[in-house]
Amino acid sequence: MISIFKYSDYRLFLRDWLQAQKAGGRPITYEALGEAAGFTSKGFLTQILQGKTNLPERMIGRISKALELKKKERDYFALLVGFNQAKRASERAELHRLIQEGFKADVKALALEQFEYYQKWYYSAIRSLLGYHPFSGDFADLAKQLEPPITTAQAKRAVHLLEELGLILRGEDGQYRLTDRLITSGESFVSHAVIQFQRETMDLAKEALETFPKEKRSGSTLTLGLSEAGYKALEEKLKTLRREMVEIARFDKEIDRVIQVNLHAFPLTRKPKGGKR
Repeated sequence: MISIFKYSDYRLFLRDWLQAQKAGGRPITYEALGEAAGFTSKGFLTQILQGKTNLPERMIGRISKALELKKKERDYFALLVGFNQAKRASERAELHRLIQEGFKADVKALALEQFEYYQKWYYSAIRSLLGYHPFSGDFADLAKQLEPPITTAQAKRAVHLLEELGLILRGEDGQYRLTDRLITSGESFVSHAVIQFQRETMDLAKEALETFPKEKRSGSTLTLGLSEAGYKALEEKLKTLRREMVEIARFDKEIDRVIQVNLHAFPLTRKPKGGKR
């Protein structure tokens, strides 16, 4: 049987659970599982698994029973449903805290630590800083290197988190260095957390307009009228630009600063109903 504690997405767990039943000689359809859970609509579970609708809170206990989950598994499943479906960042953060406190020993996925990595802008900033700045444990000095500066306690927590994630390593000489490990944003925990990270960096961008003189910052804005095809072309251009910027950083041999780059494209008008007008 698969372990629910390896999952950060309850929908993925349900799909894998059904596959595991089939592999074990107990094939169960979506409709059969939905019926066992008490769903009145045959296609309701399919819509949930496709992300078209959410699992109602009143149904969480029923489906846990249908899955024959044990007490601790049911508790984790309920928190996972709440986390995956939460709309507010504050609610997601609180549910994440409950998962961390109650289930960290059971959860095997890296996504829980990754979630915390994206909660504060200075975690990634310190990781980039340690790529060129000598650091052997003076957290007060490390905190002062950032703009805006952070506290010594925040710098210490950042370094400890980066160590937990395997993103930095302390050598025999006492110096901290980057490893080759990268964090991706594919997991559902992280996908939600990236939104929080983007909010923080947007706030930093607003502050930068007042903090830094024009010659030390770069910024521009465009308001464009585009078709669907035009927008897709714009997205591809942004992807290409991101890759090119990563390559610039990869081959830069004389790094002496950390730069935050934000790229955003979002609608300012509603798409007209019934096509073109």
